[in-house]
Amino acid sequence: MTSANPMDHVFALPEEAFAREGVVATYYMECPPDADAWKRAAGLAIGQSIGTWTHVPGLDASMLERHLGQVVALYETPPRELRSQVPQDDRGYVVQIAYPEVNFGPQLPLLMTVLLGNDVSTSAQVKLLDVTVSPELATALAGPRYGIAGIRDRAGVQDRPLLLNVIKPNIGFDAETGAGMFAEAARGGCDIVKDDELLGNTSFSSSIERVSAYKRAAAEVYEETGHTSLYCVNVTDRPDRMLKAARRAVELGADMIMINAVTSGLGALQAAAADPGVSVPILAHYAGASSTIEGLGAGIASPLLLGKLMRLCGADGASFNSPYSVYPLLREKYAETARNMTMKLGAMRPTLPVPGGGVHPATAARIVEDLGKDVMLSVGGAIQGHPGGATAGGRAMRQALDAASAGISLREYSATHSELRTAIDRWGDTAD
Repeated sequence: MTSANPMDHVFALPEEAFAREGVVATYYMECPPDADAWKRAAGLAIGQSIGTWTHVPGLDASMLERHLGQVVALYETPPRELRSQVPQDDRGYVVQIAYPEVNFGPQLPLLMTVLLGNDVSTSAQVKLLDVTVSPELATALAGPRYGIAGIRDRAGVQDRPLLLNVIKPNIGFDAETGAGMFAEAARGGCDIVKDDELLGNTSFSSSIERVSAYKRAAAEVYEETGHTSLYCVNVTDRPDRMLKAARRAVELGADMIMINAVTSGLGALQAAAADPGVSVPILAHYAGASSTIEGLGAGIASPLLLGKLMRLCGADGASFNSPYSVYPLLREKYAETARNMTMKLGAMRPTLPVPGGGVHPATAARIVEDLGKDVMLSVGGAIQGHPGGATAGGRAMRQALDAASAGISLREYSATHSELRTAIDRWGDTAD
């Protein structure tokens, strides 16, 4: 580069830009029919890298070469070619911008600022669809410490989907009362029992009290039945207190920790995943994601936020919505989210998909059909709300997962499994 004018260098062919260490962000952008979409994309690339729309002292060619974001592609949807095809309303575009890694390094909060800080001077309103991470950055981010294999090893389950119970009611009880509910679910064969996202370190039930009480309950159930249920404690808090609580929970025997990763921040999840004292798998919860994912022209696409980014931040398991609940999520988005957690990404371990919301035996069977056996079903009401109680509810869900794994219909399997029969009589045997 010789010119110090950013506009002279802001456009690049994909072959050149993709070769740089860093990320390539893919956005959706809408513009009025007479707007210069390329200019708007250029403004975004410049504003989110060198941060100025006009020349300032110190901005020279060498700085541009090292730090400037570059527009590598802009595709109109649909791909119009003729003036006669231009609509009267806004035109939609898919835009790709490459950002050099030197600008952010393996720091997720700073990377997200680059991707979506959206300097107002750019005048570009965009929704982030995907981020392509260079091999160097993926290695630096590391991803999950335990992943699917680590969670399976801790649960002692290798050949079927895992069953996670979210204790319901989710709040308003003390630790000893919660331990009784834990024991009922454990007797039903739940592999993992966790706190709801709304139950953190509260005045009526601290996370530390729950670890001690629930682990005692787990030991008692093991003595009765020979089955061990793991406890996943919610430590969501401001980062300093969260890490302190997570370390203490691990010291007291917590088997997993849960973090509300959207509301706590991806950086908080990243910090916990890298902390030597948090030596158990981490479950990332999606609470608060709707305000980020639902916009058509702003925010982040759900498969990226809840799938790939959670994995890059180190989530060993990650919760997300089932499309078989009252939340009107598109089925293809939930499937893509799960793929982003599990598809090959260099040497990075896969994250365990944990779909939840409206899960009962029939929806569980459908989810296993959709996603395969490497999932953990997050179930609340269908366990605690079973007519026979939580122990029967846990057994019914285990029976449903056994039937799904074996390719047997729920109705056929329920003929010899009374808990499952009661559950499908209550909630039906179809996911629709």
